[in-house]
Amino acid sequence: MAMRAPRELGYRGRQVLAFVRDCIDSEGHAPSYTTIRDTLGFNDRAEVCRVVARLAGRGLVARAGNGRVRRIRLPAHA
Repeated sequence: MAMRAPRELGYRGRQVLAFVRDCIDSEGHAPSYTTIRDTLGFNDRAEVCRVVARLAGRGLVARAGNGRVRRIRLPAHA
């Protein structure tokens, strides 16, 4: 059985990843899910959570822990 090539990131995935990187570079910390929602025009936080979960599944972001406002971080290799 042949391995399938990994799918490219979708528009929202690229948008969120770029926004998180920009915030970390400029402000020194990741944005909250609410900030991502408001800035990028998502309908609700659950949508942001789904995109972040997909990015985390690919190893492009990591969740920093439970109960934190800023739960996103970039792995060292990303």
